[in-house]
Amino acid sequence: MADDPRALAAELDRFADRLRRLERADDVIDSISNGGLLTVPQAAAVCEISDQTCYRWIADAERRGGSLGLKRATWLIGTERLLDYIEKYQGGLPARVKAKNRLRELWPIWSEPQD
Repeated sequence: MADDPRALAAELDRFADRLRRLERADDVIDSISNGGLLTVPQAAAVCEISDQTCYRWIADAERRGGSLGLKRATWLIGTERLLDYIEKYQGGLPARVKAKNRLRELWPIWSEPQD
């Protein structure tokens, strides 16, 4: 834990988010519906990077022994894994918070029912 009140508040917010996810961890549909999985274009928009940079981050995470997502017909990127990667390797806590806030801004638009 940090002594800085802002860092402590951010860390408590992350713990609260993780606790909420644990409470509903058995429901994958809720997780997906709430932004738990992103496509590469969505992840790139959240992080304000290009799709190609997102693919480089996927490869970098794999080289480091982790994974940002799963590739089937397309890449599905785990949002929490992406945020953890951003915090650890791409700008620290400020970059994580920025991406998370951008997701909060964009997710309501992306999750609207399609006609």
